Amino acid sequence: MKKLHLTLAAALICLPMAAMAQLPSLKSLPSLPSIPSAGGGGDLSGQNDSLVRGYVAANKDVLLANSQMADALGLKDAAAASRATADALTEGATKGSLEESSKAVSASSDAVSAEMAKSPKLDAAAKKKYQSGMAQLGQGLLKYIALSGPAQAFSGSLKSASPMMLPKLQSGVYVATQLPTGLSNLGTSMKNANAFAKSNDIPVPPDATKAMAAL
Repeated sequence: MKKLHLTLAAALICLPMAAMAQLPSLKSLPSLPSIPSAGGGGDLSGQNDSLVRGYVAANKDVLLANSQMADALGLKDAAAASRATADALTEGATKGSLEESSKAVSASSDAVSAEMAKSPKLDAAAKKKYQSGMAQLGQGLLKYIALSGPAQAFSGSLKSASPMMLPKLQSGVYVATQLPTGLSNLGTSMKNANAFAKSNDIPVPPDATKAMAAL
């Protein structure tokens, strides 16, 4: 009788295992289709708008910085042009206006660098104005650096974007595409500005020092 009980117990233990053996393995089960996020489009649109706002704010700083430094160096026309472009920039800037602001940043930075290369002598008032411009240049550079992560995230999200949405994201695409080049050029401008400041006994502002350390 005892042997019979043991045999029945063993059979009961084996039954579930045998039943499980008949089930298909997890690897053989078809994978479920992924469910797209209902807020994906809204997220991309939000990322686009955030990138544009950040880029506009950064370019405004750089243009105003270049305006002050150009003025300090005696480049009155370049100073006025930079300030006018900065004033015209808005948070809802189109791709076209962003391209124009980038060209203005490049042109004003080149003008300032070319004038600094001539080693002009600045009076006390000009030095103070130059220092103020350099501080704002540091602020703009820090904003550029802060955009790097969001720009990469936006570029990654574009891979799953609906083709119908892409035309609405062109300003953000431009920012993400142009940012590495802009950041590199701005870093060079800051280094040139720093070298000129040191050679002319102009104290380097904290924001400029912080920006150069973050490069």
